[in-house]
Amino acid sequence: MAEYPPYVNAHSSLPKLFAGIKTAAVPPKVTQDFLETVLNLKSSSHRAYIPLLKRLGFLDGSNVPTQAYKDFRDSALSGSVMAERLKEAYKPLFAASEYAWKLNKADLQGKLKNVTGAGEEDPYVPAVANTFLELSKLATWSGATPAKKETTESTNGAGGAGTERRERERDETSTGGLRLAYTINLNLPATTEIEVFNAIFKSLRENLLRQL
Repeated sequence: MAEYPPYVNAHSSLPKLFAGIKTAAVPPKVTQDFLETVLNLKSSSHRAYIPLLKRLGFLDGSNVPTQAYKDFRDSALSGSVMAERLKEAYKPLFAASEYAWKLNKADLQGKLKNVTGAGEEDPYVPAVANTFLELSKLATWSGATPAKKETTESTNGAGGAGTERRERERDETSTGGLRLAYTINLNLPATTEIEVFNAIFKSLRENLLRQL
């Protein structure tokens, strides 16, 4: 018999389940009464959500919320937490396809049949695929953060005046890694005389930049 990754038939209500987890207070245990009364998930098909949360690592064996459950409630962490939980719960799938969340439904079902050993007409593989795809929408798959902009330059066409901004940062190891930032704003005169600019930057270099 095939061994299936986590799945539920009521996959369309999964966004509601996890939206409720983020907004409701953390209960001592997640029970059927909690699902029905607090999260308003009252269908009999929603009863499968508690076993699903266990298999995903959001609940322990006693239905007590785990740290992953608590971290998911933080909007800044929820996407990465879900991605981590899915990579763990669907480990054979990710071993077969590193970017499984990018597969379309047909290709995903094909991968799932291979990793589970399920037959061509297996009735559960579509539910596994639908569950995975729905949960994947709640995950953040790229851990990259926007690079910090260190230098911005802009010029104003009117009048030939320009503004140059430079930000310099350095680590001060003597103060435990304190980072200091300096911002220099320089308003240049509207002139085409190169000698004027040379004099300004020479004075800047000799009287200020050497002190930073």
